[in-house]
Amino acid sequence: MGNFINSIILIPLIPLVTSLFILILLVSFNRTLNRLTKPVTALVALSLLSSAFISSFDYFKKIEEELVLSKFIKSFEEKNLVIHLNLVNEKILIFFSLIMILIVGISFYKLPRKRGYVSLMISLGLISSSAMLSILLIDLSALI
Repeated sequence: MGNFINSIILIPLIPLVTSLFILILLVSFNRTLNRLTKPVTALVALSLLSSAFISSFDYFKKIEEELVLSKFIKSFEEKNLVIHLNLVNEKILIFFSLIMILIVGISFYKLPRKRGYVSLMISLGLISSSAMLSILLIDLSALI
C-alpha cells in the first residue's frame, strides 16, 4: 500500500512539471515553440491523461489513506499539510482531469493557433495542477 499512496503526489506534479518544462522552452525558443502547437497540446493532454490514469488506478484499487506532506517537503515541517486520498476525491480528480482534457482538445480544434496559443496551454496545465492539488488537500468526504 505504501508505494501506491506515495504515487499520489504525482497526480498534481505531472501537469505542473510539464507546464513548467513547456514554459522554459517557450522562453528559450519563442518563435520556434509558437509554431509547434501540436506537440505542446499533446504534452499537456498526455500529462492530464496520466494524472487521470493514476487517480483511476487508485480509485479502482479502493485506496483510502492520508499522506503527510511534511515528510517529503522539509519547508512545511511546522505546517500540517495532509493529502487526503479517498474515493470522493478520486472521483472528482478523474472527472476534473477528463474535463480539462476535453477543454484542451476543444481549444486545439476551435482556437486559432497563433501567438498566445502555447501560453494558453501552459496556463491550462498550471491551473489544472493547482486545482488538483487543492482537491487533494481538502477532505471532501467529510463535507458530503
